Amino acid sequence: MPPFSHGAPGPIWRPAPGGWPVPGQAGAQVLRPSAGAADYLRFLLGYLPLLAALFVVVLLLGAVFFETAAEGTGTAGGIAVGLLVVVPMAAHLVWKLRRMFTGTAVVVSPRGVELRDSLGFEVRLAWTDVVAVDTVVDRFSPARGVRLGDRADPGAPVVRAPEFRSRGLIGWGERVVPARAPRFVRRRLAAQPRDLATGRFLVAVGFGAAGAAGPDNPLLRAARHHRPDLFPRFPQG
Repeated sequence: MPPFSHGAPGPIWRPAPGGWPVPGQAGAQVLRPSAGAADYLRFLLGYLPLLAALFVVVLLLGAVFFETAAEGTGTAGGIAVGLLVVVPMAAHLVWKLRRMFTGTAVVVSPRGVELRDSLGFEVRLAWTDVVAVDTVVDRFSPARGVRLGDRADPGAPVVRAPEFRSRGLIGWGERVVPARAPRFVRRRLAAQPRDLATGRFLVAVGFGAAGAAGPDNPLLRAARHHRPDLFPRFPQG
């Protein structure tokens, strides 16, 4: 269930077990990811090697086909086919990023931080259980990568989707992983440490999930307020 019903006048939020604050309660602030042009460009640049390699492969295949069909049309035909494949793929990536931005919400309250997204992932981290402010991974990539060209050819190039890293909160909290999550994501999350005494998982919430990066990020400001002890070496944010 998405954290928000788009088009509705207000948020629809399924209360979490344990009495976590919901949007609308006193002291519960709803935050969203930054969605500027720079964020989309950064996202696409991460996939640039994959898109470029795919374009070259499709261009070569298309050039061979068109040159065989009509001499002298190979280059133009290959470029056209390459663009017809790569441009829609880039557009699909942008659409997925927009869906992530519009479907992600972070509720910051005196109790802690709760994040939910449109895929069904949930993370809850109490301020008392935050142990560090450090680099977090915003997106997992398949370890096996994607082999271009002939999959049976061990010499064919392999490209991997990037992992996007940023600063955020790390600590022992609650995590809900949807059943439809990719298998490699579930494996990576299952391999994360777990506190056997409390049953809590090692979780992270990136500052980018709650606004633009920088010292004015609202989640960063909230963390400074509730846990100033975490920032002795980060006076500039």
